[in-house]
Amino acid sequence: MQIKIMIIGVLVACSYLIGEYIYKAYINRHKQLNDLIRILEIIRMDLSFGMYTLEEIFKRVGDKKEYCTSKFFKKIECELHNNQAKILDEILNDNMYLLTKETYLQNKEVDEIKKLILTLGKSDIESQTRMIDLSIENLKKLTSETKEDIDKKGMVYRKLSTVIGLVIGIILI
Repeated sequence: MQIKIMIIGVLVACSYLIGEYIYKAYINRHKQLNDLIRILEIIRMDLSFGMYTLEEIFKRVGDKKEYCTSKFFKKIECELHNNQAKILDEILNDNMYLLTKETYLQNKEVDEIKKLILTLGKSDIESQTRMIDLSIENLKKLTSETKEDIDKKGMVYRKLSTVIGLVIGIILI
């Protein structure tokens, strides 16, 4: 009987932890979107000064380890520096996996970043600044969506997984 109660306790605890994990994923996505907005603001400032190359801008952003995308930008900077024969399209395609595998960003955010980076350096500074502003606005809309997701979906998954664990525990008794 005690073993059965212990197994039920472990089951409930595990289901609670699964709910917490899902809830934290929603929170991390929201945080990473906000970080991405800050990064784009840094890129916009650097471009508006007009004194930096894309390689230097990506290096500066890649050096900011507190952001989830630092590894991505650092890798692009390194490849721009080391592979002069490669074009930016190829470098981006080779490194997009860093955003999809190592962050909680979804495909729409990753596509937004890719589109933006591909337009950088192909027009005047004012046009590039407008493109960055447009991307920032699009990402800000997504952050309001992610905030709602935290409040709705995240809380539902958190509670639902615990309830399911309790129900299975009761059934096992």
